[in-house]
Amino acid sequence: MVKKQNKRTYKFQSLFELIIIVVVIIVFNILGSQYYSKFDLTKEKRFTLSETSLELASKIDDKMYFKVYLEGDNLSSKFKRLRTATLDILREFRDLSGKKIEFEFENVFKDRTDKEKAEIIKQLNERGVMYYNDIEMEADQQKRNLILPSAEVSYGADKEYVVNLLNTEFGKAEETAINKSIEGLEYEIANAIRKCINKKPKKIAFLYGHGEADELQTDDLLASLSENYSIDRLLFNLGDDKFLSQFVYLTEQTKNYDTLGKLIVLKTLEKLKEYDGVIIAKPTEPLQNDEAYILDQYIMNGGKTVWMVDPVMAEHDSLRLYSKAFFPDYNNENLRTMLFNYGVRLNSSLLLDLNCNNIVLNDPNRANQMVPFAWVYYPVFAFKDNPHPIVKNLEVVWGRYSGTLKPMSRKNLNVTNLLLSSDKTKLQDAPAFVDLSIVANNQDINYLKTFKSGTQVAGVLLEGEFKSNFKRPDKIYEFPVKESVEKNSMIVIADGDIGLNYVKKSTGEVYPLGFDRETGRQFANKKFLMNCFDYLFDESGLIEIRTKEINMRLLNRAKINAPKTDDAWLKEKTYWQLFNTLLPVLMVALFGLLYQVYRKYKYAR
Repeated sequence: MVKKQNKRTYKFQSLFELIIIVVVIIVFNILGSQYYSKFDLTKEKRFTLSETSLELASKIDDKMYFKVYLEGDNLSSKFKRLRTATLDILREFRDLSGKKIEFEFENVFKDRTDKEKAEIIKQLNERGVMYYNDIEMEADQQKRNLILPSAEVSYGADKEYVVNLLNTEFGKAEETAINKSIEGLEYEIANAIRKCINKKPKKIAFLYGHGEADELQTDDLLASLSENYSIDRLLFNLGDDKFLSQFVYLTEQTKNYDTLGKLIVLKTLEKLKEYDGVIIAKPTEPLQNDEAYILDQYIMNGGKTVWMVDPVMAEHDSLRLYSKAFFPDYNNENLRTMLFNYGVRLNSSLLLDLNCNNIVLNDPNRANQMVPFAWVYYPVFAFKDNPHPIVKNLEVVWGRYSGTLKPMSRKNLNVTNLLLSSDKTKLQDAPAFVDLSIVANNQDINYLKTFKSGTQVAGVLLEGEFKSNFKRPDKIYEFPVKESVEKNSMIVIADGDIGLNYVKKSTGEVYPLGFDRETGRQFANKKFLMNCFDYLFDESGLIEIRTKEINMRLLNRAKINAPKTDDAWLKEKTYWQLFNTLLPVLMVALFGLLYQVYRKYKYAR
């Protein structure tokens, strides 16, 4: 009788426990649907978006749609990681936006013929979507997978942008490059959101009138900047009749020539103050004193500047015609004096670097054969271990006949080196004699030993206090002078070509900025410059997201792929495959077995 009563009690207790569990599950599900929360237990908080991303997502007031092309059955393991990370980030942004962000992953190559795939690539390329040939090594053969590591975002009726999900290293997407790409996903997607919701863009002017690069040469940079900023090209030359014609109305105020000249200078300064920043891209003619004064006072009043200037008059087209040439320095004393006063000296020399890009020339050993040769006048700037948000995790940047800078010590001024050469360099003072035939020395050990000038600086960020170049001890000057600005910033790059895209003269076709049409390599010149502008002008703090780091925890591939040794009973790869597949199953089975033993022991008493 007692046993029956105990059994009834145990049955009632078990039923009661089951009911309690079901009720708890239902309550938790109801609460979970109303109050969503999660916990990021990763060391580097890889699944936690920044406050900047949160603020951007909260400003979305319409449906935003992401179409991601990183999809397919042929994705390698590393690109599957990138796809998974992209999916996680988009889910986070979707939740932050209150479900206003929608997305889908589409395999546009599925069930397509090779001809159809080529047409799809062409159409997407025209919209800015880039493709990548992923090469996998399987046993003794190569496997090529054509993928599209990009996405397109649309917002409202007229805003469409491309999001690049992949950062390569020298054109290759190895594990470290994939990791950097994953680190940069939040920035890339947040930047796309910023482009979509930006309603009051900063105003930036490209100055011209002193031989600066023309509109076609800066077309790609102009187009890219226009996605985030209001961009103008502004004629700036006090000696140009077209420039002066806009001030004809001032003749009604005075007939005195000197007074009229002063009014034009002051009016020009007022016009320049309408812009948040100005860009001086590859000037080839000197600044006059009054023009230097206008730029100086613009800076003293808080205007930001990006200088891309060549110290030496070196042009590759001249070498194409004559194979050798003398290149003098630019006689732009006012510009050099201003930069020196602000904290950096522009040296009159060319940078030669063994870490360089190639040029394509006739093969001396084979007629009518074009082959690449290392060209030391095309330095390649890498950013390994540089933590600054402008250059962190950035691919290499291509310089062409770059100069060098010497940062100067100034009180209350912080100088950050952005573009640094390798340590295998030498300098060639102007007038510099350049001869294409030096490529024959590329294998000459004695010649290579002459590259011993060490690491050189070709681009800097200046932040802090700037003092006017027109500050005079006697306080006498014909124009009013603001003597200093306590807090401002500028970027100086000793390479006027760094922001120029190639233009095919016969057709007017514009190539992407940073693309070398001879070697087919794409460099990160545009990304670098866009980061420079975002750092100077973007007040959302978006650029700081680029400092996010995700630690790699990868298997040792060399060890994993090593053949089985005589004293081992399994290959290393097979061992870890079994370890990762069988161990979780065995642990669950062991838990179930122990639980059954516990229940049997508990209810047998």
